[in-house]
Amino acid sequence: MNITIEELKNEDLEQYKHLIDSCFGESNSIEYYKKNYNKNSNYTILVAKEKDKIAGSITFYKIDLFTFSFQPALEIFNVAVLKEYRRKNIAKNLFTYIIEYAKNNGFKSIYLTCLDTAHEAHRLYENIGFKKMSSIKYNLSL
Repeated sequence: MNITIEELKNEDLEQYKHLIDSCFGESNSIEYYKKNYNKNSNYTILVAKEKDKIAGSITFYKIDLFTFSFQPALEIFNVAVLKEYRRKNIAKNLFTYIIEYAKNNGFKSIYLTCLDTAHEAHRLYENIGFKKMSSIKYNLSL
């Protein structure tokens, strides 16, 4: 299997929406994606492709000054791989790409949040080298 990793292109937004819908349930409309993608230069979506088909994706957000250390960091979210591509190192390759990007661009840490019940994802993150932190996440929906 020959997988390439690249930034999401506008012409691939429909495939990306299909991936997100498949992995997380119904997402925003395709019009929303087309209107809002590429509006924030700190926000990057990477996709893993086999030929022209998106097999997986990962999103990261650049934070210039993060937490008490005031060091640049990346925050990762929306790690997604289509079911037929799971257990083929797609997510691991996406993380390897981001880790190298972070090292080469002066970022000092990478953070992510995961649901308590996503045990398979926990194993993936820990196998890559992430450490589980003892914190509680709060949310205020407006």
